[in-house]
Amino acid sequence: MKSQLLKWSALTVILFLLVYNVSCHNRGTAHVKTSFDADTAMINKMNMQANGLWSRLPDSMILLSKRILVSSDSLGYIGGKIDALRNLGIAYYEKGNYNASIEHYNKSAELALEASDMEREAKIHSNLAMPYIAIGKHKDALAELNKAIDAAEKYNLPLVKAHATHNIGMVYHYQHIEDSAISYYMRSQQQYEKLGDTSRSTFIVGNIGHIFLAKGNLKKAKECYLQSLKLAETQKNHKAIGNAQQSLGALFLEAKDWENALYYFLEAKKTLESTGEKTEYLRLLNNLSKAYLESGDTISSIHYAKLCYNMALQGGQLYYLQSSAERLSELFERKNNFSQSLAFYKIYKSASDSLYSKDNKEQLVRQEEEFRFKTQQKDIEAVYTAKVWRRNYILAIALVLILSMSIIGFLLLRNIKQTQKNNKILKSTNAFIEEQIVLLEESDKFKKSLISIIAHDIRSPINSLHYILKPFKDGIISEGQTKELLSSCYDEIDTLTIHIENLLLWAGQHLHSFDLSVIHFNIKDLFEEIVRFQERRLIEKQITPTIDCDPELSIAADPEVVKIIVRNLVDNAIKFSRPGEKISIEARISPMGNSVIFSIVDTGTGLPKSVRDKLYLDAKPISLHGTNDEIGFGLGLQLCMYYLELYHSALHIHSIEGKGSIFSFELQSQIV
Repeated sequence: MKSQLLKWSALTVILFLLVYNVSCHNRGTAHVKTSFDADTAMINKMNMQANGLWSRLPDSMILLSKRILVSSDSLGYIGGKIDALRNLGIAYYEKGNYNASIEHYNKSAELALEASDMEREAKIHSNLAMPYIAIGKHKDALAELNKAIDAAEKYNLPLVKAHATHNIGMVYHYQHIEDSAISYYMRSQQQYEKLGDTSRSTFIVGNIGHIFLAKGNLKKAKECYLQSLKLAETQKNHKAIGNAQQSLGALFLEAKDWENALYYFLEAKKTLESTGEKTEYLRLLNNLSKAYLESGDTISSIHYAKLCYNMALQGGQLYYLQSSAERLSELFERKNNFSQSLAFYKIYKSASDSLYSKDNKEQLVRQEEEFRFKTQQKDIEAVYTAKVWRRNYILAIALVLILSMSIIGFLLLRNIKQTQKNNKILKSTNAFIEEQIVLLEESDKFKKSLISIIAHDIRSPINSLHYILKPFKDGIISEGQTKELLSSCYDEIDTLTIHIENLLLWAGQHLHSFDLSVIHFNIKDLFEEIVRFQERRLIEKQITPTIDCDPELSIAADPEVVKIIVRNLVDNAIKFSRPGEKISIEARISPMGNSVIFSIVDTGTGLPKSVRDKLYLDAKPISLHGTNDEIGFGLGLQLCMYYLELYHSALHIHSIEGKGSIFSFELQSQIV
């Protein structure tokens, strides 16, 4: 029997060596190891990058983690799958989707248990407590945290233990057991600092301050918040600085010191804007709205509540969507705008139902029970498998031979899949390179256009100024000529200023993104401001402007953008009008009643059809001279067309050569 067993063992070893040699022959042993290691290293790096997005860009974190999950699955890399699922749990928690957060944490913990990866499993248990805390299931949260601490102590994981200890403090904090909460917070701080990690201290001290604030001990709360701010500034941790400033704002808000509350909230706003922090910034907008409301400034309160609502809606942040919608409903009710109040109340109820609905909580319980059942099943299966293995040891050796042949097939199949994967990566890389070439070509065209404008059109008025000012230098002009030349200088500088402003705006829209603001303003007031701005040029050309607009007509839009569009169209009309001709600036409500139509009408020279066609086909500015030989850069109409695209509108041109032009556009009327 022993001799027979030795023969089987020798045969098994020979077969494994055969598999090894076949693998080396097909791909090279070093290449297999190196390729797999390189792929897993890249996945680990991508998981770290995804984890860095949790507080700023949770949606991007979700997209990246899902891609990592697919890649890890195709490689059979369990560690990558565990980390990707954990990152998904973190991201969904950050977005307020606690159901999805718990689901992905449980999947991650299940994989970690299968892989016997105790460190990852312990981290996941500590993380899993957070969504339970959020929905008020403190008992389940403590159970998860105790699992994390048991594993941390058993496998010597001090960082995991410190994290779980802090989260236990949060459980007691939310249950209003203040003394226990402070005790665990301080214990966690000591554990972190013992490990040389002082970066967490600012947040822990801030949490202790929150407890004192809730107890009404403003003095102790202030001491904690100031200590937290000092630590954050020492560490140059801008996120922590913003958190501490916001906490001080909440402290002064509680003390009804509106001035200091608003000061610290606005300082926190500047700090958090520099970090790109999203969730903490949402909390800040919510606090600013509350502060302005309590100080009696309802207009500012509505403004920040709307900013919070729009940002939460865009990011899918249910908690802040619910909070801002509730406040907007209350504010509009105070203003007797009951339709808006009802609309926001419905949004508030819908968000609340999504966060705290009975079905949601029941589903969470079912998922937890399912996870526990699977865990118990795995324990039972492990015991059963051990018994079967001991009883059928000889049979297991025979099965190794079958397994060895399967490995050969697996390696061959993997080789084919790896080749297919490499082909996909190559295609993706080629597409990316082609896209970058197109972007570079567009950038090169823009740079050439910019250099052309600076070299030709901007140089012309500067040369004119040079020739006008040269007689001053040579001292060969009379007093009367001095006045005339000074007037000419003023005209040239005025013209140059307008064109440089347009040039900067045009360059900016190629280099940066642009966000529209929404402000309610009177249209006729804006028209009159533009006419006053162009008054000198209108008088010089003896042109009579007419404003045709209902004095009460108003619109909710970005007034600076509308001003740029109308001002450039009026400037264009003056430029191509002959002395004594007329210009009309008009605005009226559309026949459907849901938009405003703007028109600038002149009786000037008109635009040739070739020029009109080129405006829509070529993004490069077209330079034309006016009736008094005014310099034209062609930037104005390009700016108008760009900004109108942001409003999903367009510039309409109706022109007859020698008789004049009508430039018109339409903006949707937004209700505030």
